Amino acid sequence: MTLSDPGGGVLPLDTAPPELSYPGLSPQLLARVKQLWSASGLDFDRAWRLGLRPVPGFRPVPRMELAANSAGVDLVFLFDQCLLWVRALHAAAHAGHGHQVAGLSAAQWQGLAGLTARLTDQLAALRLLALTGLPMPAMQIARSVSEDADMALVLLVRPKLAQTFADCRTVEEASDFWRRHIAGGRAFKTVSERLYAVGIDHSADTEYAGWRRQVLATLGAAVHSNALQTRLPETRGPDSLLNDDSLYFATFRVHELCAFAQLIEPAFTDLLIEAGAAARTEGTGGLAALAAPMNAIVVNQLHSLTAPEPPQARATARH
Repeated sequence: MTLSDPGGGVLPLDTAPPELSYPGLSPQLLARVKQLWSASGLDFDRAWRLGLRPVPGFRPVPRMELAANSAGVDLVFLFDQCLLWVRALHAAAHAGHGHQVAGLSAAQWQGLAGLTARLTDQLAALRLLALTGLPMPAMQIARSVSEDADMALVLLVRPKLAQTFADCRTVEEASDFWRRHIAGGRAFKTVSERLYAVGIDHSADTEYAGWRRQVLATLGAAVHSNALQTRLPETRGPDSLLNDDSLYFATFRVHELCAFAQLIEPAFTDLLIEAGAAARTEGTGGLAALAAPMNAIVVNQLHSLTAPEPPQARATARH
């Protein structure tokens, strides 16, 4: 993604259509997305203003120079809907915990609310970094997004572990929990086992698992700048630190979080409907009510998500 305005430009007026914040967006993708929203009985423009405009640091996508196609803008557009869904999921989880919605334990609702609050901050920061041309810290955040997505799924799978997480009161306890149950692929292993039970094989020797390990290793290298400077250019060329890679991986993982949550907890959408209804009783159901119907929208957008081109292909397109 080559940006013409690192400052992000001027955000259109509140009443302006959302697409004005995505110059160069594919008309076909926009039409498809609006059709998905309409089919779910939702007003996309209203939801976008409610859930995305207030995000700290939100800015329009700068016009991209020398772009061969709309892929970069399309990616941000899909990423933003993931951010909107995570915000809606947080509101629903908060209501689910506060109103003791049956189907998930209080600890599961609490853990889901806490993780989606953190995911919201991470996604907002990742967006800002990507649009201002700061790919290295964006890579670090993308790795954290992936870990939190796995952890959210684990809390749905293991209620007792969710209670252990809720019982953490100190930094030391939280660090110990992370080391024992999440770090080193432990969370992903737990999720993979449950997915295998419903017919999806993501075991360690699959192509998907290998791709995941490779991406996470690349993102993890961003934490160690010396290693990144000496290793990544050799393996991927001088154009290796690209914003699109972090945005793509984070978007893909949120898509997976949405899809897998519905597979490992078949009542997930119904529970979110109840949580959204509970939130409406206290006048705070705007975002919470979006979580359940957005499940189908987010999963459907997996078909629209396209992996960024290899660095060599991008370099060729510029010349």
